[in-house]
Amino acid sequence: MGIKDWFGGNKNKEEFREKAKETFKNAKLTPGKALELNKLAEEFQIEDAGDDKTMLRKEVYNAAVGSAKARGKLTDQEAAELAKIQKFLALRDDQVDKTKRDLNRLKLLTEIRQGNLPTLTKDHPSLRGLMLDGGETAHWSVQVDVLDRPTTMGRDGVPVKWNTPYVSRSAKVHGMPSEGAKELGDGYLVITDKRVVFKGDKSAAVPYTPQAEFFLYAEGLRIQRTVGNTLLKFKSGTDDTAEIVGELLAALMK
Repeated sequence: MGIKDWFGGNKNKEEFREKAKETFKNAKLTPGKALELNKLAEEFQIEDAGDDKTMLRKEVYNAAVGSAKARGKLTDQEAAELAKIQKFLALRDDQVDKTKRDLNRLKLLTEIRQGNLPTLTKDHPSLRGLMLDGGETAHWSVQVDVLDRPTTMGRDGVPVKWNTPYVSRSAKVHGMPSEGAKELGDGYLVITDKRVVFKGDKSAAVPYTPQAEFFLYAEGLRIQRTVGNTLLKFKSGTDDTAEIVGELLAALMK
């Protein structure tokens, strides 16, 4: 392998990469996409896609992932096809770790929308020392920073209402009013089938009722109190977290 190959300078490989990315652009990730990629490699006389620089192979893989992310869901069939594409491109799991974590969240979101809610195991870190009610099920949790703010400065977020579907991606455009808020610590936001629980140095919970005041943002959840607001800011730093929280609460607040 020559030095031009190593640095992605080979013209055939450059054309192959661009054509491969074009294949996935705005296209549904249907069975056979990995085979289509293999045929492209043969067309451009690419003997081993793994010879190409890792960053450039990741570009092709991310283009394939992008087609699923753009649709906001990931089926078992699509996940299997992505695994084949990853294998063809000779990418190890650690080389696409962040992308695979994004895919896992997208798969979880797809399952929730289909009515298959996740369940936390009893030994999950977020449940240690937390007393659940009899028959209560903990479905999901995320680490959060806790802040207190007297007002929202007009940035109210998306209301999460009783017996109301969550509108996909509606929280994405809402920024949390965290500027100037008082920091109170951190902990876990735990979503159960009966209530929203915060577990930290101190624990608090809000049961699901038609009167519960929850508001969702791209980066967190606001609980409106009689006086003031508790802000639970997600530490995950991804839009999918807000989507998961919105879909879970919509499924449970009935």
